Amino acid sequence: MPAIGIADTTFARFDMGRAAIDEIQQNMPMKIRRATVPGIKDLPVASKKLIEEEGCDIVIALGMPGAQEKDKVCAHEASTGLIMAQLMTNTHIIEVFVHEDEAKDERELAFLMESRAREHALNAILLVIKPGQLTKLAGTGQRQGFKDAGQVRM
Repeated sequence: MPAIGIADTTFARFDMGRAAIDEIQQNMPMKIRRATVPGIKDLPVASKKLIEEEGCDIVIALGMPGAQEKDKVCAHEASTGLIMAQLMTNTHIIEVFVHEDEAKDERELAFLMESRAREHALNAILLVIKPGQLTKLAGTGQRQGFKDAGQVRM
């Protein structure tokens, strides 16, 4: 049975890990391993450990950078670390960040965090179980959390 890792943070203002786990459990029987760390810069090592020590076939790294410029810098550093961890392990780590300033209010922020976590959980399942399904969506302007952008046609 495939295993999905969930790496999330205490800094986030919504339990994105719980939403992703719920979505996985509703859609596919899989082993789920979870590692919760303080902040987004801790996600790369947590993700790498889920792959190397817990045997995960894929990891979803969930985090919520704040709205300040220093938070955006930290998010970039975390993204770079997640890319490095992917290359070191030859395993997908789906980065699911919701920046605090992406939403107009707290209600929209909570909606965005939950829906993006759930939609990327489905992407993770497809990457492990049926990667060809994503090919069918290539170039269709898919967006996680908000309305899809749609396809540009000639």
